[in-house]
Amino acid sequence: MTVDRDTLAARIALSMLPGMDVRLADKLLSVFDSPLDVLQATEAEIKGATTVPRSLVSVQTRYSALENARSEVEFIIEKNITPRWYRDPDYPERLLRAEKAPVMTYTVGSTDLNSSRLVGIVGTRHATAYGNSFTERFVADLAERVDDIATVSGLAYGIDVAAHKASIAEGIPTVAIVGHGLNRIYPAVHRDVAGRMVRNGGMILTDYRHDAAISPYNFLARNRLVAALCDALVVVESGEQGGALATARLAAKCGTPVFALPGRVTDNYSIGCNKLLTNGIARCIQSADDLIKALGWPLKPSATNQAESRADITSTLTDDERTLLHHIMLTRGCDNDTLSAVTGMPASKIMTIMIGLEMRGIVAMEPGNRYQVIQTIDPASLLNK
Repeated sequence: MTVDRDTLAARIALSMLPGMDVRLADKLLSVFDSPLDVLQATEAEIKGATTVPRSLVSVQTRYSALENARSEVEFIIEKNITPRWYRDPDYPERLLRAEKAPVMTYTVGSTDLNSSRLVGIVGTRHATAYGNSFTERFVADLAERVDDIATVSGLAYGIDVAAHKASIAEGIPTVAIVGHGLNRIYPAVHRDVAGRMVRNGGMILTDYRHDAAISPYNFLARNRLVAALCDALVVVESGEQGGALATARLAAKCGTPVFALPGRVTDNYSIGCNKLLTNGIARCIQSADDLIKALGWPLKPSATNQAESRADITSTLTDDERTLLHHIMLTRGCDNDTLSAVTGMPASKIMTIMIGLEMRGIVAMEPGNRYQVIQTIDPASLLNK
């Protein structure tokens, strides 16, 4: 902590006032010399300064905020949390473009948010094998190809935590933006993941004080920070509605490039991604290379040769494999019997082929012995030899 307790308490108190964001803070601080002067001003002085929420004018509101902020300072010191004032040089610059950018952020961890390349990865809490497989492969390829890379997500169930776990496994920093204070981890089942993130150079970030009550609104509000903090946002899977779609819209609004993983029109958790693509909000993404090329990021020297020699997966498929994969991708819930009926192949032959495709990480078995393609493949490419 580089400022004294009283200064920090005043900054935190200012951030806690109703309707406060960096724009309103700038307006007030263009009139008053310091956050403490704002807090100690008379009601008449506040009213004369700029248009502010009515509750902010109240002397009692500002007094209570300062008292609560002093308690927050003690928590920050005790728990070794890093507070960042929006005018500090280490405040995450990208957050300043967020809708209602926060005056204060609180972090645990060591990721450099101003020099790293940051990729946001979000999606449904009900991730499928397709979504999880893409996330793992996407993160692994980013780690292999790009220097100074880190991922950003929200530590929620599904795609979020899959992105964090994949990043830890690949040895790259990962940042969780949470919708609560740093006196807890929610959901609690992800406490171990959060700990591993921090120990491996990652970070937990929030703009909520430590005793803020958890509410659904908090998690919607934190999406604006995910959208703003990253250089690009990747939506892996999403239903017709959900937080991932809201994050995508916020990202587009603040100038963050948005990418979406396409899926079958019959898949519930590809509906949102397909809608983003149809509406022109997102660009199609099938691999890490798509994002790297779109952003113009240089490849690691070791990755350049690998990328040049990499063969398209479809070029390694036999005619029978192409036929089976084509039917699986176009027909929801294919099992061995269905595939045998539509292709005329013996079920025993199909089983042998599918075992080979599973071992190569191209398909996965779902409940009910139904197959799902978990590699990103264009169905049309399966018809071209």
